[in-house]
Amino acid sequence: MVMAILSPNSVLASPVQVNPQVTTDLQTSAPQVAQDAQKAAKTAQTDTITISAQALKMADDKNAVVKEAAHKADEQEASGLASDRADSEKNETQRNAVKAYATVSAYQ
Repeated sequence: MVMAILSPNSVLASPVQVNPQVTTDLQTSAPQVAQDAQKAAKTAQTDTITISAQALKMADDKNAVVKEAAHKADEQEASGLASDRADSEKNETQRNAVKAYATVSAYQ
């Protein structure tokens, strides 16, 4: 029986690489497993950015302008709805007055 000489390469190699007649459950080598682990770590990494205080202030200023414009639009819409409702009530009152006048005129 011949024993293979141990070397750094044979220690890092899989049994199949050292002795092709050996069959194992895991056919991947240690370097391949290490490469797969590095790929998984790289995909898990996220990009980081630094936002300056000036950029944050500019973004807040833009948001404030947008919020103010939305608030003004809401006020205008509410004012318009109130005006429409007042006009509707005025028209209804006028119609009721005409009906009442017609009723009174019919009995005279």
